[in-house]
Amino acid sequence: MASKSQPNQQPDIKPTTPDPVAATEALVLNRIHTLEAELAKLKKEHQQFKSAPTCDKKILPDTHISLDLALQRQVLMLTEAMPHMVWISDTEGRTVYANNRFYEFTGLGANLDDGWAWVNVLHPDDLKEALDRGNEAALLDQSFSMELRCKNLKGEYHWHLMHSIPFHDPDTNSTKWFGTTTNIQEQKKAQEQLAASEAQLQTLADAIPHIVFAAEPDGSITFWNHRWFEYSGLTQEQSNSSGWTLLIHSQDREKYLDEWNKALKSGDTFEFEFRLKRAVGVNNISTQGYLWHLARAVAMRDSYGRIMRWFGTWTEIEGQKRNQLDPGN
Repeated sequence: MASKSQPNQQPDIKPTTPDPVAATEALVLNRIHTLEAELAKLKKEHQQFKSAPTCDKKILPDTHISLDLALQRQVLMLTEAMPHMVWISDTEGRTVYANNRFYEFTGLGANLDDGWAWVNVLHPDDLKEALDRGNEAALLDQSFSMELRCKNLKGEYHWHLMHSIPFHDPDTNSTKWFGTTTNIQEQKKAQEQLAASEAQLQTLADAIPHIVFAAEPDGSITFWNHRWFEYSGLTQEQSNSSGWTLLIHSQDREKYLDEWNKALKSGDTFEFEFRLKRAVGVNNISTQGYLWHLARAVAMRDSYGRIMRWFGTWTEIEGQKRNQLDPGN
């Protein structure tokens, strides 16, 4: 079966009042860590065995290492309680174990699964990549992860995150694969909605006759609207670096950056008037290519008040500035 992703839950243990749920989670995590340690031990010994000279292999004692029976039962109970599809496959990719979650999601009967039911569960467009990735991981003897679509009992495909790790099975003296497949359909939907929203915001920003930008909490600018590229003539790469600062008039640049850094530290609204050089289209004696602009930026915060992003605009105020400097003109 080609699937994967191990949950890594943090137990929410309260320091004062004992929480039975948290205690159970702590026990589960402890069991997982124990299992991982046992698997790592088996894998290490297997690697040592494979790398040993042939003559040494012949005289190695006949050892048989297996997980404690009680631990095996607890691990089995854990896998059945997980909200993920958990499975083990052999070297050829045939499923030798799958928890009930797999059969509940797919609607397939465990008694009818010949070990290859997962092939019909994966989306046809994802099956080849899953097989290729699995074969590559097997050759390199390393774990692998990928996102793929799995069909549920209604025939609908849901996005899942699959993660698989190899381990040596001493009973069969072969490599098997332990994997989990986690449903990430809701996260995928959220990503698609976010992408659609960003596309709408991009269209809106491009329709605004002002320069629009967005910056990270540290002030590094990550977005410019189309108006900026028209005005500056800079490329995307130049604009996302500090190249944009060179277009600010030398007499205004230091003060602009000082005020911008103060706003970044305080979180207050940033507002500053400055001259900005237009790379194309404006180059006369009166302005020498520089036009006055009003910069304004506000911080977007999360529910805890932490700054997540800055959004700002540069609005041309050349006409107003001229009137201020020469009211009689």
